[in-house]
Amino acid sequence: MENPWGIVIAVAAFLIQFITLGICLSFGIYVIELQNEFDSGLSIISSVGLIHLGFQLGSGPFASFLMRKMSYRKVCLLGAIMSSVGLSVLPFTPNIPYLIVFFGVITGIGFCLLYLPTHTLSVLWFDKNKGLVTGIVTSGSSLGGVVFPHLIEFLIEVFGWRGSFYILAAVNLQTVLLSGLMRESPIQRSWKKFKTKNIADDNDFTESTIYTITEINGGLNYQNGTCKNNSSGIDVSKKITKGQRKKLIEEKSRATSLMTNLPYVIYTINNLLWKFGSSVHLLLGPDYYTKVGLDGTQAASLVSIDQGAMVVGSVIGGILGNHRKINRCLLFMATNFVSGFCLLAFSVPLFHTMDAFAILNSLYGVRFGISLGLLVILLSDFVGSELSGESMGYLTLVSGAGTLLGPPLGGYLVQETGSYAMAYYPAGAATLLSGLVMMLVPLRDCFRRSNTYVITSTEEGT
Repeated sequence: MENPWGIVIAVAAFLIQFITLGICLSFGIYVIELQNEFDSGLSIISSVGLIHLGFQLGSGPFASFLMRKMSYRKVCLLGAIMSSVGLSVLPFTPNIPYLIVFFGVITGIGFCLLYLPTHTLSVLWFDKNKGLVTGIVTSGSSLGGVVFPHLIEFLIEVFGWRGSFYILAAVNLQTVLLSGLMRESPIQRSWKKFKTKNIADDNDFTESTIYTITEINGGLNYQNGTCKNNSSGIDVSKKITKGQRKKLIEEKSRATSLMTNLPYVIYTINNLLWKFGSSVHLLLGPDYYTKVGLDGTQAASLVSIDQGAMVVGSVIGGILGNHRKINRCLLFMATNFVSGFCLLAFSVPLFHTMDAFAILNSLYGVRFGISLGLLVILLSDFVGSELSGESMGYLTLVSGAGTLLGPPLGGYLVQETGSYAMAYYPAGAATLLSGLVMMLVPLRDCFRRSNTYVITSTEEGT
Protein backbone atom coordinates (compact mmCIF):
# COMPACT_ATOMS: atom_id res chain seq x y z
CA MET A 1 0.00 0.00 0.00
CA GLU A 2 1.26 3.47 -0.87
CA ASN A 3 0.20 5.12 2.40
CA PRO A 4 0.00 3.33 5.76
CA TRP A 5 -2.83 5.58 6.93
CA GLY A 6 -4.74 4.62 3.80
CA ILE A 7 -5.18 1.15 5.30
CA VAL A 8 -6.89 2.74 8.30
CA ILE A 9 -9.16 4.72 5.97
CA ALA A 10 -10.04 1.59 3.99
CA VAL A 11 -10.88 -0.42 7.13
CA ALA A 12 -12.99 2.42 8.56
CA ALA A 13 -14.84 2.84 5.24
CA PHE A 14 -15.44 -0.93 5.08
CA LEU A 15 -16.95 -0.95 8.59
CA ILE A 16 -19.10 2.12 7.91
CA GLN A 17 -20.57 0.52 4.79
CA PHE A 18 -20.99 -2.77 6.65
CA ILE A 19 -23.11 -1.04 9.32
CA THR A 20 -25.10 1.46 7.25
CA LEU A 21 -25.90 -0.73 4.23
CA GLY A 22 -26.50 -3.71 6.52
CA ILE A 23 -29.22 -1.79 8.36
CA CYS A 24 -30.65 -0.36 5.15
CA LEU A 25 -30.89 -3.71 3.34
CA SER A 26 -32.45 -5.41 6.38
CA PHE A 27 -35.51 -3.21 6.79
CA GLY A 28 -37.63 -5.89 5.15
CA ILE A 29 -37.30 -7.95 8.35
CA TYR A 30 -39.44 -5.33 10.11
CA VAL A 31 -42.23 -5.36 7.52
CA ILE A 32 -44.23 -8.19 9.14
CA GLU A 33 -43.81 -6.75 12.64
CA LEU A 34 -44.87 -3.26 11.54
CA GLN A 35 -47.91 -4.57 9.67
CA ASN A 36 -49.13 -6.27 12.85
CA GLU A 37 -48.31 -3.26 15.04
CA PHE A 38 -50.03 -0.58 12.97
CA ASP A 39 -52.57 -2.72 11.08
CA SER A 40 -51.34 -1.32 7.76
CA GLY A 41 -51.00 -2.85 4.32
CA LEU A 42 -47.81 -4.16 2.78
CA SER A 43 -47.54 -1.34 0.24
CA ILE A 44 -47.62 1.37 2.94
CA ILE A 45 -45.06 -0.33 5.19
CA SER A 46 -42.69 -1.20 2.34
CA SER A 47 -42.83 2.41 1.15
CA VAL A 48 -40.92 3.40 4.31
CA GLY A 49 -37.92 1.37 3.16
CA LEU A 50 -38.26 2.71 -0.36
CA ILE A 51 -38.32 6.31 0.89
CA HIS A 52 -35.26 5.59 3.04
CA LEU A 53 -33.40 4.20 0.04
CA GLY A 54 -34.53 7.12 -2.10
CA PHE A 55 -33.18 9.72 0.34
CA GLN A 56 -29.99 7.73 0.85
CA LEU A 57 -29.26 7.82 -2.88
CA GLY A 58 -31.02 11.06 -3.79
CA SER A 59 -29.09 13.15 -1.25
CA GLY A 60 -25.87 12.63 -3.23
CA PRO A 61 -25.64 16.21 -4.61
CA PHE A 62 -26.27 17.60 -1.11
CA ALA A 63 -23.46 15.42 0.25
CA SER A 64 -21.16 16.55 -2.58
CA PHE A 65 -21.95 20.20 -1.78
CA LEU A 66 -21.00 19.68 1.86
CA MET A 67 -17.83 17.83 0.82
CA ARG A 68 -16.73 20.94 -1.12
CA LYS A 69 -17.50 23.29 1.76
CA MET A 70 -16.00 21.28 4.63
CA SER A 71 -13.73 18.32 5.25
CA TYR A 72 -14.87 14.79 4.49
CA ARG A 73 -14.44 13.99 8.19
CA LYS A 74 -16.96 16.64 9.23
CA VAL A 75 -19.47 15.44 6.64
CA CYS A 76 -19.13 11.88 7.94
CA LEU A 77 -19.55 13.03 11.53
CA LEU A 78 -22.71 14.92 10.58
CA GLY A 79 -24.07 11.81 8.87
CA ALA A 80 -23.16 9.59 11.84
CA ILE A 81 -24.98 11.88 14.26
CA MET A 82 -28.07 12.26 12.04
CA SER A 83 -28.45 8.52 11.42
CA SER A 84 -27.85 7.65 15.08
CA VAL A 85 -30.48 10.16 16.22
CA GLY A 86 -32.93 8.85 13.61
CA LEU A 87 -32.48 5.24 14.75
CA SER A 88 -32.50 6.00 18.49
CA VAL A 89 -36.00 7.55 18.40
CA LEU A 90 -37.60 4.70 16.42
CA PRO A 91 -38.51 2.68 19.55
CA PHE A 92 -41.03 5.45 20.34
CA THR A 93 -42.73 5.18 16.92
CA PRO A 94 -46.48 5.96 17.26
CA ASN A 95 -47.44 5.82 13.55
CA ILE A 96 -46.21 5.38 9.97
CA PRO A 97 -45.51 9.10 9.24
CA TYR A 98 -43.18 9.08 12.24
CA LEU A 99 -41.28 6.18 10.66
CA ILE A 100 -41.12 7.96 7.32
CA VAL A 101 -39.61 11.11 8.85
CA PHE A 102 -37.05 9.56 11.19
CA PHE A 103 -36.07 6.41 9.30
CA GLY A 104 -36.95 7.35 5.73
CA VAL A 105 -35.68 10.94 5.70
CA ILE A 106 -33.31 11.64 8.60
CA THR A 107 -31.59 8.25 8.74
CA GLY A 108 -31.56 8.04 4.93
CA ILE A 109 -29.77 11.39 4.56
CA GLY A 110 -27.42 10.48 7.40
CA PHE A 111 -26.42 7.23 5.67
CA CYS A 112 -25.76 9.16 2.45
CA LEU A 113 -23.47 11.59 4.29
CA LEU A 114 -21.57 8.56 5.60
CA TYR A 115 -21.45 6.54 2.40
CA LEU A 116 -20.38 9.14 -0.15
CA PRO A 117 -17.32 10.66 1.61
CA THR A 118 -15.95 7.31 2.82
CA HIS A 119 -16.37 5.69 -0.58
CA THR A 120 -14.67 8.60 -2.34
CA LEU A 121 -11.90 9.06 0.24
CA SER A 122 -10.89 5.40 0.13
CA VAL A 123 -10.06 5.89 -3.57
CA LEU A 124 -8.17 9.17 -3.06
CA TRP A 125 -5.76 7.53 -0.62
CA PHE A 126 -4.51 5.04 -3.19
CA ASP A 127 -3.18 5.09 -6.71
CA LYS A 128 -1.69 1.75 -7.77
CA ASN A 129 -4.02 -0.37 -5.65
CA LYS A 130 -7.17 1.74 -5.73
CA GLY A 131 -9.09 -0.92 -7.66
CA LEU A 132 -8.40 -3.59 -5.07
CA VAL A 133 -9.12 -1.23 -2.17
CA THR A 134 -12.41 -0.11 -3.73
CA GLY A 135 -13.51 -3.71 -4.16
CA ILE A 136 -12.71 -4.59 -0.55
CA VAL A 137 -14.43 -1.48 0.82
CA THR A 138 -17.51 -2.10 -1.33
CA SER A 139 -17.73 -5.69 -0.13
CA GLY A 140 -18.58 -4.28 3.31
CA SER A 141 -22.05 -3.29 2.10
CA SER A 142 -22.77 -6.77 0.74
CA LEU A 143 -21.41 -8.45 3.86
CA GLY A 144 -23.70 -6.25 5.94
CA GLY A 145 -26.61 -7.48 3.82
CA VAL A 146 -25.68 -11.04 4.79
CA VAL A 147 -25.09 -10.53 8.53
CA PHE A 148 -27.64 -7.93 9.61
CA PRO A 149 -30.86 -9.72 8.57
CA HIS A 150 -29.98 -12.65 10.85
CA LEU A 151 -28.82 -10.29 13.61
CA ILE A 152 -32.01 -8.23 13.46
CA GLU A 153 -34.18 -11.34 13.41
CA PHE A 154 -32.45 -12.51 16.59
CA LEU A 155 -32.80 -9.09 18.25
CA ILE A 156 -36.52 -8.96 17.46
CA GLU A 157 -37.05 -12.39 19.03
CA VAL A 158 -35.19 -11.38 22.21
CA PHE A 159 -36.02 -7.68 22.64
CA GLY A 160 -38.98 -7.09 20.32
CA TRP A 161 -38.89 -4.83 17.30
CA ARG A 162 -38.82 -1.65 19.40
CA GLY A 163 -35.99 -2.89 21.59
CA SER A 164 -34.00 -4.01 18.55
CA PHE A 165 -33.77 -0.42 17.35
CA TYR A 166 -31.95 0.52 20.58
CA ILE A 167 -29.28 -2.04 19.72
CA LEU A 168 -29.06 -0.89 16.11
CA ALA A 169 -28.72 2.73 17.21
CA ALA A 170 -25.87 1.74 19.55
CA VAL A 171 -24.15 -0.18 16.75
CA ASN A 172 -24.61 2.72 14.34
CA LEU A 173 -23.14 5.10 16.95
CA GLN A 174 -19.77 3.45 16.29
CA THR A 175 -19.73 5.29 12.97
CA VAL A 176 -18.98 8.47 14.95
CA LEU A 177 -15.64 6.97 16.01
CA LEU A 178 -14.99 5.61 12.53
CA SER A 179 -15.76 9.00 11.00
CA GLY A 180 -13.09 10.58 13.17
CA LEU A 181 -10.51 8.52 11.28
CA MET A 182 -11.44 10.07 7.92
CA ARG A 183 -8.20 12.01 7.43
CA GLU A 184 -7.72 13.92 4.17
CA SER A 185 -5.48 12.25 1.62
CA PRO A 186 -2.11 13.57 0.37
CA ILE A 187 -3.63 14.45 -3.00
CA GLN A 188 -6.29 16.57 -1.26
CA ARG A 189 -3.57 18.44 0.62
CA SER A 190 -1.80 19.02 -2.69
CA TRP A 191 -4.97 20.49 -4.16
CA LYS A 192 -5.27 22.87 -1.22
CA LYS A 193 -1.66 24.01 -1.58
CA PHE A 194 -2.16 24.55 -5.30
CA LYS A 195 -5.32 26.61 -4.77
CA THR A 196 -3.64 28.64 -2.01
CA LYS A 197 -0.71 29.38 -4.33
CA ASN A 198 -3.10 30.43 -7.10
CA ILE A 199 -4.87 32.84 -4.75
CA ALA A 200 -1.53 34.32 -3.75
CA ASP A 201 -0.55 34.69 -7.42
CA ASP A 202 -3.88 36.34 -8.24
CA ASN A 203 -3.33 38.97 -5.54
CA ASP A 204 -0.04 40.20 -7.05
CA PHE A 205 -0.65 39.68 -10.77
CA THR A 206 0.67 42.15 -13.37
CA GLU A 207 -0.73 43.02 -16.76
CA SER A 208 2.59 42.09 -18.41
CA THR A 209 2.10 38.35 -17.92
CA ILE A 210 0.47 36.47 -20.78
CA TYR A 211 -0.46 32.79 -20.70
CA THR A 212 -0.60 30.54 -23.74
CA ILE A 213 -3.23 27.78 -23.68
CA THR A 214 -3.23 25.23 -26.46
CA GLU A 215 -5.97 22.67 -26.98
CA ILE A 216 -4.25 19.75 -28.66
CA ASN A 217 -7.24 18.29 -30.52
CA GLY A 218 -9.06 21.29 -31.93
CA GLY A 219 -11.06 24.02 -30.26
CA LEU A 220 -9.42 27.32 -29.27
CA ASN A 221 -5.73 28.22 -29.41
CA TYR A 222 -4.38 31.07 -27.27
CA GLN A 223 -0.93 32.13 -28.38
CA ASN A 224 0.93 35.31 -27.49
CA GLY A 225 -2.22 37.10 -26.45
CA THR A 226 -4.23 36.21 -29.57
CA CYS A 227 -7.29 33.95 -29.58
CA LYS A 228 -7.94 32.05 -32.79
CA ASN A 229 -11.02 29.90 -33.37
CA ASN A 230 -9.94 26.93 -35.47
CA SER A 231 -13.40 26.33 -36.89
CA SER A 232 -14.16 29.86 -38.10
CA GLY A 233 -10.70 31.37 -38.56
CA ILE A 234 -11.70 34.56 -36.74
CA ASP A 235 -8.89 36.29 -34.83
CA VAL A 236 -9.67 38.14 -31.62
CA SER A 237 -6.96 39.82 -29.53
CA LYS A 238 -7.13 38.98 -25.87
CA LYS A 239 -4.60 39.48 -23.08
CA ILE A 240 -4.69 36.86 -20.37
CA THR A 241 -3.18 37.82 -17.01
CA LYS A 242 -2.43 35.69 -13.98
CA GLY A 243 -5.57 37.01 -12.37
CA GLN A 244 -7.61 35.77 -15.33
CA ARG A 245 -5.88 32.40 -15.70
CA LYS A 246 -8.04 30.47 -13.26
CA LYS A 247 -11.23 32.01 -14.62
CA LEU A 248 -10.24 31.03 -18.17
CA ILE A 249 -9.50 27.39 -17.35
CA GLU A 250 -12.51 27.01 -15.03
CA GLU A 251 -14.92 29.24 -16.96
CA LYS A 252 -17.60 26.61 -16.65
CA SER A 253 -18.96 25.50 -13.31
CA ARG A 254 -18.01 22.11 -11.96
CA ALA A 255 -21.52 20.83 -12.58
CA THR A 256 -21.48 22.04 -16.18
CA SER A 257 -18.09 20.43 -16.70
CA LEU A 258 -19.55 17.11 -15.61
CA MET A 259 -22.62 17.47 -17.79
CA THR A 260 -20.44 18.10 -20.86
CA ASN A 261 -18.24 15.10 -20.10
CA LEU A 262 -19.70 12.56 -22.54
CA PRO A 263 -18.32 9.38 -20.87
CA TYR A 264 -19.69 10.57 -17.53
CA VAL A 265 -23.12 11.32 -19.01
CA ILE A 266 -23.18 7.87 -20.63
CA TYR A 267 -22.14 6.35 -17.30
CA THR A 268 -25.00 8.05 -15.43
CA ILE A 269 -27.55 6.81 -17.98
CA ASN A 270 -26.07 3.34 -17.63
CA ASN A 271 -26.46 3.46 -13.83
CA LEU A 272 -30.05 4.69 -14.12
CA LEU A 273 -30.97 1.68 -16.25
CA TRP A 274 -29.22 -1.11 -14.37
CA LYS A 275 -30.30 0.24 -10.99
CA PHE A 276 -33.86 0.18 -12.33
CA GLY A 277 -33.49 -3.53 -13.06
CA SER A 278 -31.64 -4.47 -9.89
CA SER A 279 -34.18 -2.74 -7.62
CA VAL A 280 -36.97 -4.90 -9.06
CA HIS A 281 -35.08 -8.06 -8.17
CA LEU A 282 -34.03 -6.73 -4.75
CA LEU A 283 -37.51 -5.79 -3.53
CA LEU A 284 -39.79 -8.18 -5.42
CA GLY A 285 -37.52 -11.23 -5.64
CA PRO A 286 -38.17 -12.76 -2.18
CA ASP A 287 -41.94 -12.68 -2.64
CA TYR A 288 -41.54 -14.00 -6.19
CA TYR A 289 -39.75 -17.11 -4.89
CA THR A 290 -42.68 -17.98 -2.64
CA LYS A 291 -45.16 -17.46 -5.47
CA VAL A 292 -43.45 -20.07 -7.65
CA GLY A 293 -43.45 -22.79 -4.99
CA LEU A 294 -40.57 -22.15 -2.58
CA ASP A 295 -41.10 -21.63 1.13
CA GLY A 296 -40.02 -18.68 3.24
CA THR A 297 -36.85 -20.33 4.50
CA GLN A 298 -35.71 -21.12 0.96
CA ALA A 299 -36.48 -17.54 -0.12
CA ALA A 300 -34.36 -16.17 2.75
CA SER A 301 -31.54 -18.56 1.82
CA LEU A 302 -31.59 -17.29 -1.77
CA VAL A 303 -31.30 -13.70 -0.53
CA SER A 304 -28.28 -14.70 1.58
CA ILE A 305 -26.72 -16.46 -1.43
CA ASP A 306 -27.24 -13.32 -3.49
CA GLN A 307 -25.65 -11.05 -0.88
CA GLY A 308 -22.81 -13.48 -0.18
CA ALA A 309 -21.98 -13.67 -3.88
CA MET A 310 -21.86 -9.87 -3.95
CA VAL A 311 -19.10 -9.93 -1.32
CA VAL A 312 -17.03 -12.22 -3.53
CA GLY A 313 -17.87 -10.19 -6.63
CA SER A 314 -16.82 -6.90 -5.02
CA VAL A 315 -13.34 -8.28 -4.29
CA ILE A 316 -13.09 -9.85 -7.76
CA GLY A 317 -14.10 -6.55 -9.33
CA GLY A 318 -11.45 -4.71 -7.35
CA ILE A 319 -8.74 -7.18 -8.36
CA LEU A 320 -9.70 -7.22 -12.04
CA GLY A 321 -10.12 -3.45 -12.10
CA ASN A 322 -6.61 -3.05 -10.73
CA HIS A 323 -5.07 -5.17 -13.51
CA ARG A 324 -3.36 -3.05 -16.15
CA LYS A 325 -4.24 -5.28 -19.10
CA ILE A 326 -8.00 -5.31 -18.35
CA ASN A 327 -10.21 -2.59 -19.78
CA ARG A 328 -12.43 -1.57 -16.85
CA CYS A 329 -15.07 -0.02 -19.11
CA LEU A 330 -15.48 -3.21 -21.15
CA LEU A 331 -15.53 -5.32 -17.98
CA PHE A 332 -18.30 -3.17 -16.49
CA MET A 333 -20.24 -3.37 -19.74
CA ALA A 334 -19.94 -7.17 -19.74
CA THR A 335 -21.40 -7.35 -16.22
CA ASN A 336 -24.46 -5.44 -17.44
CA PHE A 337 -25.13 -8.03 -20.13
CA VAL A 338 -24.67 -10.93 -17.71
CA SER A 339 -27.04 -9.29 -15.23
CA GLY A 340 -29.67 -8.65 -17.90
CA PHE A 341 -29.69 -12.26 -19.04
CA CYS A 342 -29.90 -13.45 -15.41
CA LEU A 343 -32.94 -11.26 -14.73
CA LEU A 344 -34.69 -12.58 -17.83
CA ALA A 345 -33.83 -16.15 -16.80
CA PHE A 346 -35.63 -15.65 -13.47
CA SER A 347 -38.90 -15.43 -15.39
CA VAL A 348 -38.41 -18.74 -17.23
CA PRO A 349 -40.45 -21.58 -15.60
CA LEU A 350 -37.64 -24.05 -16.34
CA PHE A 351 -35.49 -22.33 -13.68
CA HIS A 352 -38.19 -22.25 -10.98
CA THR A 353 -36.37 -24.66 -8.67
CA MET A 354 -34.23 -24.06 -5.59
CA ASP A 355 -31.04 -25.26 -7.28
CA ALA A 356 -31.60 -23.19 -10.43
CA PHE A 357 -32.46 -20.07 -8.42
CA ALA A 358 -29.33 -20.60 -6.30
CA ILE A 359 -27.15 -20.73 -9.41
CA LEU A 360 -28.81 -17.66 -10.93
CA ASN A 361 -28.49 -15.72 -7.66
CA SER A 362 -24.84 -16.70 -7.33
CA LEU A 363 -24.08 -15.54 -10.86
CA TYR A 364 -26.16 -12.39 -10.45
CA GLY A 365 -24.62 -11.58 -7.07
CA VAL A 366 -21.05 -11.95 -8.34
CA ARG A 367 -21.92 -9.76 -11.30
CA PHE A 368 -23.51 -7.13 -9.07
CA GLY A 369 -20.49 -7.17 -6.76
CA ILE A 370 -18.07 -6.68 -9.66
CA SER A 371 -20.10 -3.65 -10.77
CA LEU A 372 -19.96 -2.18 -7.27
CA GLY A 373 -16.23 -2.84 -7.07
CA LEU A 374 -15.68 -0.95 -10.32
CA LEU A 375 -18.19 1.83 -9.65
CA VAL A 376 -15.98 4.51 -8.08
CA ILE A 377 -12.73 3.61 -9.80
CA LEU A 378 -14.40 3.79 -13.22
CA LEU A 379 -15.93 7.10 -12.24
CA SER A 380 -12.45 8.38 -11.38
CA ASP A 381 -11.26 7.25 -14.81
CA PHE A 382 -13.94 9.35 -16.49
CA VAL A 383 -13.79 12.59 -14.48
CA GLY A 384 -10.50 12.51 -12.58
CA SER A 385 -9.82 12.35 -8.85
CA GLU A 386 -10.59 15.99 -8.06
CA LEU A 387 -14.16 15.77 -9.37
CA SER A 388 -14.81 12.28 -8.05
CA GLY A 389 -16.71 13.51 -4.98
CA GLU A 390 -19.10 15.77 -6.86
CA SER A 391 -19.56 13.35 -9.74
CA MET A 392 -20.38 10.58 -7.26
CA GLY A 393 -23.10 12.78 -5.77
CA TYR A 394 -24.90 13.26 -9.08
CA LEU A 395 -24.40 9.59 -9.92
CA THR A 396 -26.10 8.46 -6.71
CA LEU A 397 -28.97 10.85 -7.43
CA VAL A 398 -29.54 9.28 -10.84
CA SER A 399 -29.13 5.79 -9.35
CA GLY A 400 -31.74 6.69 -6.74
CA ALA A 401 -34.16 7.70 -9.49
CA GLY A 402 -33.73 4.31 -11.15
CA THR A 403 -34.16 2.53 -7.82
CA LEU A 404 -37.39 4.40 -7.08
CA LEU A 405 -38.86 3.80 -10.54
CA GLY A 406 -38.23 0.04 -10.76
CA PRO A 407 -40.34 -1.48 -7.94
CA PRO A 408 -43.51 0.62 -8.50
CA LEU A 409 -43.53 -0.23 -12.21
CA GLY A 410 -42.81 -3.88 -11.48
CA GLY A 411 -45.55 -3.98 -8.83
CA TYR A 412 -48.02 -2.39 -11.22
CA LEU A 413 -47.29 -4.97 -13.91
CA VAL A 414 -47.68 -7.80 -11.38
CA GLN A 415 -50.99 -6.37 -10.20
CA GLU A 416 -52.34 -5.92 -13.73
CA THR A 417 -51.21 -9.27 -15.13
CA GLY A 418 -51.11 -11.45 -12.02
CA SER A 419 -47.65 -12.72 -13.01
CA TYR A 420 -44.38 -11.80 -11.31
CA ALA A 421 -42.56 -12.75 -14.49
CA MET A 422 -43.92 -9.57 -16.11
CA ALA A 423 -41.89 -7.50 -13.64
CA TYR A 424 -38.66 -9.23 -14.68
CA TYR A 425 -39.10 -8.55 -18.41
CA PRO A 426 -38.59 -4.76 -18.23
CA ALA A 427 -35.96 -5.23 -15.51
CA GLY A 428 -33.89 -7.51 -17.72
CA ALA A 429 -34.46 -5.38 -20.82
CA ALA A 430 -33.38 -2.18 -19.01
CA THR A 431 -30.20 -3.87 -17.75
CA LEU A 432 -29.32 -5.16 -21.22
CA LEU A 433 -29.93 -1.66 -22.57
CA SER A 434 -27.53 -0.27 -19.95
CA GLY A 435 -24.79 -2.45 -21.44
CA LEU A 436 -25.59 -1.24 -24.95
CA VAL A 437 -25.46 2.37 -23.77
CA MET A 438 -22.08 1.75 -22.14
CA MET A 439 -20.71 0.61 -25.51
CA LEU A 440 -20.78 4.25 -26.62
CA VAL A 441 -17.78 5.00 -24.41
CA PRO A 442 -15.28 2.64 -26.13
CA LEU A 443 -16.76 3.52 -29.53
CA ARG A 444 -16.22 7.20 -28.79
CA ASP A 445 -12.61 6.57 -27.81
CA CYS A 446 -12.03 4.85 -31.16
CA PHE A 447 -12.95 7.95 -33.16
CA ARG A 448 -12.10 10.82 -30.85
CA ARG A 449 -9.52 11.55 -28.23
CA SER A 450 -10.12 13.55 -25.07
CA ASN A 451 -9.12 17.20 -25.18
CA THR A 452 -5.74 17.92 -23.64
CA TYR A 453 -4.72 21.35 -22.41
CA VAL A 454 -1.15 22.56 -22.18
CA ILE A 455 -0.46 25.72 -20.20
CA THR A 456 2.68 27.82 -20.63
CA SER A 457 3.49 31.42 -19.80
CA THR A 458 5.47 34.11 -21.54
CA GLU A 459 6.50 37.50 -20.30
CA GLU A 460 5.69 40.45 -22.53
CA GLY A 461 8.75 41.88 -24.09
CA THR A 462 10.83 38.72 -23.67
